[in-house]
Amino acid sequence: MVGPLATPTWIASWTFTNILLRLCTEWCSLVGFTHSQDGSVSGNIQLYSVKKGMTQPIEGHAATFISTNYEGYETTLFAFATKTAKGSKLFIIEVGHENKPQGAPKFETKECDIFYPPEMPMDHPVSMLVSSKYSIIYMVTRMGYVHLYNTDTGLCVYQNRVSDTTPFLSIQHRASGGLLLVNRRGQVLLLTIIPEAVVPYVMHTLKNLDLATTLASKNAFPGMENIFVDQFEELFEEERYREAAIVAAEAPGGALRTPQIIAKFKTASQGGVSPSPLMVFFTTILERGRLNKAESLELAFLMAQSGKVQSMEKWLKEDKMECSEELGDFFRPQSLTIALAVYIKAESHMKAIACMIDSGQTARISSYAKKVGLDINHIDLVNQVSQYNPKAALVLANQAQAANALVIASDRRKQELKGVEQMINMFLSKGLLNEAANYALDNLLDTAEDGKLQTKILVSLFMNLPQVAEQILVQDIWHFYDTQKVGQMCERVGLFQLALENYTDLADVKRVITNTHLLNEEFVVRYFGELRSEDALEVIEELIKSNPRGNMKLCVRIAALYTGEMEATKLIEVFKKVKIEDAVFYYLQAIVDNSDDPFVHFEYIAAGIKLQQFSEVERVTRLSNYYDPQKVKKLLMESKLKDPRPLVNVCDRFGYVDEMVTYMMKNSMGKFVEAFVQRVNPMRTPIVVGTLLDVGTVQEAYLIKLILSVKNMVPVGELVDQVEKRGKLKMLHKFLESKIADGSNDVEVHSGVAKVYVESNINAEHFLVSNPYYDSRVVGKFCEKRNPYLAYVAYRRGLCDDELFAVTNKNSMFKEQALYVVNRQNDDLWERVLNENNAFRKLIVDQIISTALPEVTEPEKIASAVKAFMNADLPEVLMQLLEKLVVDTSSTAFRRNKNLQNLLILTAIKTEKDRVMEYVNRLDNFDAGEVAKIAIDAELYEEGYAIFQKFNREDEAMEVLIKHIKDWDRASEYAAKVDRPEVWTILGTSMLESGVIEEGVKCLMRAKDPTQYALVITAALEHAKDEEYSIVVKYLLAARRKVDDLKMVDTEIVYGYCRCRKYMELEEFLSKKNEANIEDVAERCYDEEIWIGAKILFLILKNWSRLAEVYVKLGEYNEAVECAKKANRQPIWKIVCFGCVRAKEFRLAKICGLPLVVDPNELMEVVSFYESRGYFEEVIDLLDSALVHEKAHTGLFTELGVLYTKYKEEVVEDYVKMWWKKAHLPRLVSACEEAYLWLEATYLYFQYEEFDNAARVMMDHAPDAFNPDMFSDTIARVGSMETMYKAIQFYIDEHPTLLLDLMFLLANRCDATRAITILRKGGGRTELGMLPMVKGYLLKMQTANVREINEAVNSVLLAEEDIPGLDASVDAYDNFDLTGMAKTLESHRLIEARRIATKAYRKLGKWERALEISTKDKIYMDCIEAVKVSKDVELAEQLAEQFLKERRRECFTALLYGCYEFFKPETALELSWRHQAKDFAMPYMVQNMAEVGAKLVRLEEESASRKELEERDRKEREAEINEDASVLMYGLQSQQTAGVPMLGAPPATQAPQIAWQEQTVRGPVTMQA
Repeated sequence: MVGPLATPTWIASWTFTNILLRLCTEWCSLVGFTHSQDGSVSGNIQLYSVKKGMTQPIEGHAATFISTNYEGYETTLFAFATKTAKGSKLFIIEVGHENKPQGAPKFETKECDIFYPPEMPMDHPVSMLVSSKYSIIYMVTRMGYVHLYNTDTGLCVYQNRVSDTTPFLSIQHRASGGLLLVNRRGQVLLLTIIPEAVVPYVMHTLKNLDLATTLASKNAFPGMENIFVDQFEELFEEERYREAAIVAAEAPGGALRTPQIIAKFKTASQGGVSPSPLMVFFTTILERGRLNKAESLELAFLMAQSGKVQSMEKWLKEDKMECSEELGDFFRPQSLTIALAVYIKAESHMKAIACMIDSGQTARISSYAKKVGLDINHIDLVNQVSQYNPKAALVLANQAQAANALVIASDRRKQELKGVEQMINMFLSKGLLNEAANYALDNLLDTAEDGKLQTKILVSLFMNLPQVAEQILVQDIWHFYDTQKVGQMCERVGLFQLALENYTDLADVKRVITNTHLLNEEFVVRYFGELRSEDALEVIEELIKSNPRGNMKLCVRIAALYTGEMEATKLIEVFKKVKIEDAVFYYLQAIVDNSDDPFVHFEYIAAGIKLQQFSEVERVTRLSNYYDPQKVKKLLMESKLKDPRPLVNVCDRFGYVDEMVTYMMKNSMGKFVEAFVQRVNPMRTPIVVGTLLDVGTVQEAYLIKLILSVKNMVPVGELVDQVEKRGKLKMLHKFLESKIADGSNDVEVHSGVAKVYVESNINAEHFLVSNPYYDSRVVGKFCEKRNPYLAYVAYRRGLCDDELFAVTNKNSMFKEQALYVVNRQNDDLWERVLNENNAFRKLIVDQIISTALPEVTEPEKIASAVKAFMNADLPEVLMQLLEKLVVDTSSTAFRRNKNLQNLLILTAIKTEKDRVMEYVNRLDNFDAGEVAKIAIDAELYEEGYAIFQKFNREDEAMEVLIKHIKDWDRASEYAAKVDRPEVWTILGTSMLESGVIEEGVKCLMRAKDPTQYALVITAALEHAKDEEYSIVVKYLLAARRKVDDLKMVDTEIVYGYCRCRKYMELEEFLSKKNEANIEDVAERCYDEEIWIGAKILFLILKNWSRLAEVYVKLGEYNEAVECAKKANRQPIWKIVCFGCVRAKEFRLAKICGLPLVVDPNELMEVVSFYESRGYFEEVIDLLDSALVHEKAHTGLFTELGVLYTKYKEEVVEDYVKMWWKKAHLPRLVSACEEAYLWLEATYLYFQYEEFDNAARVMMDHAPDAFNPDMFSDTIARVGSMETMYKAIQFYIDEHPTLLLDLMFLLANRCDATRAITILRKGGGRTELGMLPMVKGYLLKMQTANVREINEAVNSVLLAEEDIPGLDASVDAYDNFDLTGMAKTLESHRLIEARRIATKAYRKLGKWERALEISTKDKIYMDCIEAVKVSKDVELAEQLAEQFLKERRRECFTALLYGCYEFFKPETALELSWRHQAKDFAMPYMVQNMAEVGAKLVRLEEESASRKELEERDRKEREAEINEDASVLMYGLQSQQTAGVPMLGAPPATQAPQIAWQEQTVRGPVTMQA
């Protein structure tokens, strides 16, 4: 459907039973039916205009569109049939008339009644179609009737019933112009018109002559010919040619469209009227239809006579003319395009093909022939075309092949290949090599089957067009040709690269590749990658043999690249065969850095040594990790290089320093040994010293001096080891002691000193015992063979258990071992000693029992020993031993041995507690106190109690009862039984210790023991309540006269009165003589907040400090301030001050605060205290008052400034300007920034000389902080480059008028390049940015001749059109884009600017462009200067000829003198002769002739002199050779062959170099097929 079909609201109520859609270009219709209640069917049509987008409802049942020619204009008609209660009609109307050309006639609406049989009252139209051939409308009705109507008149031509059921489908039958119907029975009916019967039916049945005429004329129905002929003749006789032409046009069957009619019009009288009758005839026919063959030919001749052939193209496109071969022949000379169109429409295929060839449309021939079904052999066609158009033949050949390339079956391919071969042979037979090659490229596949043809084409091309063959091979298209044959052809024509790519035989490759001067080096390198490694080696050898020097660089490069494939060893052998010593070196140099082959590295070192490339040898030995150090070391030593660095590198890296030192000392290179230690690797000093000692040729003094030269870098431990091995420890005595004197605590240093002392027997034992730094193991091991006891001392000091046991066992030092074990008290050691696997256990145990334990007095050690025996599971042995020694022995010494008795009882306590009481009763010489204590510790309280009773130690017995048995009844009974004061004292003290104050004091009073006053005091302090202090005071009052420490008693009495709050008794006691420590009591009262007691005591003491604090606690602030004044101590001032502040006594607080704030340590705390409570004004007032104090310090001024920034911003500026010198500026600046006081912060930064920060603040907070003068001072002192660049951007953004001043300030400080970048980006209005505003700065900086500066200056000068300045800049400074400048200036409106452009082009060597600009501007002096500088002869001659042509002869003369050095005299003479200007060339010619003559004379003289010298030399050489008799035996010696070219090594004074020769690379030939 064309365009949208709108659905209006009024159609929504329809019920569609059938919908028909009829379309045309710009119109469409929708037909629908609805059934009424009475059984009738209503029809509705919606007509829609696609172009207008509008719809119109019509009442109707069927409709169709008709496209027709109405009076020469294409017209669209709309026919529809309707049936209503009033009747049924057919309407034919024109639609879209407004789209026709202006003046076009309008079709008049036709209407006709539709007849229905009476027996079919309910019949109605259901479809309507127009015939595809005739001007007939078919209308089908519901009952099966078909009606035929004429489209021109709307009249009914015929109607009849064709189906007894309703046709539900109807379509056009285009072949016959009829109608196809499908009815409900499924029948398909074809209705066609019989043309011969139409006219007779209309004339005889309908009797309508006009309708018959219309139908016959419009549709060529026969039967009306005579009527048309008569009418034509009548009109023609009356010379009414147009009417006659109309009749002829409408005559059916073309009866009046014959050649005779044309001839009649052609001979008709024109009567002086234009156009001619014939032209009127043709015009009329064209308006109503199409010309036939004869008419078309005649019209063509007529239009050709008037020169209007092209105007016929329109008629041909509109198909108004019948095309024929004759018509095409007529157009062919006139227009190939028109002729081709005519031939195609006339189906004259051969003529069309020929025309295509003539017009260059050969690509269409094949498709055209296939389309029209021509049966022609493609080869013959191509052969025929190739005779006069080879390119067209090639196109046809490719088309033919493409047409057969749709199937890729093998048999089909063979057939196609045969055709391709025939086509190629055809081209070759005609000598069309290019066409044959292109055809082959397009149609041959890269397969083995096509290889024969590939070879044939390539061979033919090499013989005639080698460049084409080369291009084919370069593009790598074919791969199955005969490579051997093609390779030979390539070699024959000199294409060696392609020959190598095709040759497979090694002999051929070796022969061709020697032409390296004609081969691309990169290709040769890649080519080697394709060879087998064995072949590649042979080829390299061949290259070297053919041209050793010329190919050496290439061979080295190839060998380096493919070392992995060809193996370095084989390549080295190849290079060694060459008699060029440096070949191996340069090969190895290329691969050594990427190789891990030790052989390569060694050979490279050897080659470097041989060629004296010591720097490379040194580098490799220093950096390489792959060479064999032993082998390289041996080589270096054998070579005896004067440069010791390679040998030093190897020996130092791989541990051959001793051999290196030995080698150097033997070869008198001792200075290098010293340099190695002092400058290369001081860490190797020990091995060097050791080796020098081994050599034995160096004095110890020299060694000591050498060691001291690297004193702080030498590893002492290694040095001591090396010297120790050689028995020379004593020589390190002074060195080691100097290290200790320098304050060294290094273990190795002190260990070395210890060894020296032991070796020298210098108070060694004292050093070993007292020194805390040496390594005990190291020193002990050193001493073992010299003095085992010293080894024992060292091991004992370091707790080296294993080593100590080893040395004592080895030297039978079991006594020392026993002492060590007992003293260590280490369970692991005891376990080790007493282990059953210890072979020395019995000996050691004997020493422990006999020696170690008797000497021990500490019970812990004894307990440790006992524990050890117990852990060793030896209690029986221990008990038996002890009983034998103590109980069963007759020896009084053992039996009365107190220690042994102690040990026995202790062992029993640990192992057999039930026997302890037995031993206690039997033994009487043991340590009762200690044993009882151990028993008590073992919870044997009764045994302990028994021991104390046995030894009448009643006090200890009481303690056991009280502390351990805890039986107070037994204790009381025991005290009453004993009734001794001491016992009561013990009981009392125990009660006091238990916190029973009152009862305990009573026991002491019963014992009358005043000595326990301290305990009473202590117990009271810990446990007594205030009311219990009364009895304590009573006890103390009774005891104070009997005690020695009266002071303590009196002190506690005073304290007791305070605790009891008995202040009157206190004052009374204090008023008498006493020794109480009132200060201590006062402090205790203060701590316990007994403020009144404290006040009484501090008043007595006049302790103003404490008294001030007490007054503060009591709220008596005036008194507190007075006391603080008397105390005058900072803590007291602080306490009183803070107390006054808390009480809001600010006047008093200020008095106390002044001494504090002038103390830097107290200031911050005071300020924080005030601030935390919100007393801002008060603290500011306090600090302000302190400013005039004599002790006012920096912190005071600083903190006051900080407070001002927080709470009084308005005074900060004046304050900082007044007091900045006395304040701590960083702190004050930070405070200003926190308070956003940017101006003040800037001022402080500046004064503090933090200029970067000052500048930063001024830029970041310009509204508040910026001051131009201050900023200038600041930026001139900043140190950060980023700050300077930021300042530039700041001035650009905010102060552009001051930018120049800033740039002058920063001229010598910042990077001009980056500054210019910032300036260019600034402003944003032009490309130059802010550069014009800093022109002075740029000119100042231009002296550095920096590219960016020069370009900036030039841009500014150009923008200002300061041409002289620009010229001066371009001349003075050359570091800029000269090309860009020239391009910019060459089109400038000022001529001087363009002169600068020519000058730039001259500098760039673009002489032609400079000459062009100068010539255009007629500045001939610049033209001559350009040619003179260029020294281009051709350019000079062109300019000279131009001057002469323009008759500027003076310029010609000036040009000759300007270009005198290179202007050809003959050219000058010729030009002057041709342009009659000989006089202007004559001065130049005279001067030139004079110089030529002088040169000839000088050359003759030089030639004669040279010949004379050569003859003299020749005679002298001949005489020398003749006089030397050895020439006969040995030939010419080297001195005799001077001047003879030889391939020898360069002098030994420098490293050999290969004279690399650049090779010319032949580029590929470009060929377009």
